[in-house]
Amino acid sequence: MNTTNISVIDDPSVYTGPSNSSVVVLLYRYGLGFIFLFGFTGNLASMATFMQTTLRATSTAFLFFILAISDTLFLLVSIFDFVEVGLTQGPILLTSYDNLCRFRWFLKGLTQFCSAWILVFVTIDRWLRTRFPFKANKWCTHRNVIIVTICIIIIGTSLHSHMLSAEFFGKFLPGIATAACGPIHYWIPYAYFFFVQWPLIQVFFVCLIPVTLMLLGSTDIHRTIQKTKSRIQTVAMNQPQQLRQARLHRQMLILMISSILIFFVTTLPVSIHQIIAAYAYLANTAIDENKIVNDTAILTVLLSLNYAINFYVHCLTSKLFRDEFIKFIKIIHRLSGGLTGVSTININQNVLPPTVNGNAQANIRHQQSHT
Repeated sequence: MNTTNISVIDDPSVYTGPSNSSVVVLLYRYGLGFIFLFGFTGNLASMATFMQTTLRATSTAFLFFILAISDTLFLLVSIFDFVEVGLTQGPILLTSYDNLCRFRWFLKGLTQFCSAWILVFVTIDRWLRTRFPFKANKWCTHRNVIIVTICIIIIGTSLHSHMLSAEFFGKFLPGIATAACGPIHYWIPYAYFFFVQWPLIQVFFVCLIPVTLMLLGSTDIHRTIQKTKSRIQTVAMNQPQQLRQARLHRQMLILMISSILIFFVTTLPVSIHQIIAAYAYLANTAIDENKIVNDTAILTVLLSLNYAINFYVHCLTSKLFRDEFIKFIKIIHRLSGGLTGVSTININQNVLPPTVNGNAQANIRHQQSHT
């Protein structure tokens, strides 16, 4: 392993290691700012839409609801990077930086793991409904979704628990994008694990294995649908309920495929870069640390899109999702209109003077005649 000369920053004035390029600073300031603005709004809208009557009855929609929660948590934790790299352009809260590092990186890793595997189980859910339609109602339930989610959280927590260790993990290069946190001491065996082995473990568990399972599931779903397409159409023509179920199933598949495509596009570049960087350390080759840090930071902004744009892609690709979202907006509009109406009535009762026979002008003349 190439033992480059990196140490934890104690005095920023003598720091000579990697630094954030102007491109990284701009991306973290405006790129992440844009992602937060649309990401939080979109994720909240997704939660509300998936809780609508038509969608919330399905286990797939419940999984998408949990996915939106996980994505929101990832964005919340990323706010620290936005402030530190994009706004202040320097380390902040140094007195508690070690604890913040452990909390942030653990929660970031956990939410990435959870989001990836929730998508895997969205695929499994649709695969079960396609392959075993008569048993799907027994297997694909909200209760089983909760059990699966708890299992994902337990496994993810175990996998990322080393980041909670005060003995190994803490501040590394404070203020530097994607390198602010890491091994407390660069020369201990944990540093080798963190820089060489851990990126490969992350790639396998957060990208390669989920991607493989999603591809296999999606391929088999497509083949099964093609085989049974004509039979389903014949039955559905005579049974409106079957037609509605087929439409719901098709729309859920569209949501699943669009989410998987977003996951591919945003996570694969980061994973490939992690593999290349780990191999460079392992092969003991000359390493341009500044380039690695800045390239990783740029790809991390791309990765953040995965946790922000699902709602907008779902609106573009699924008519059912759009219809349910519009229904939600109409409900909010009616509720706000009702509240406004009640407020107006209260104002009229408390502020306007009483009228004679309902006529305001007659009321004025009535008052003038008594003066």
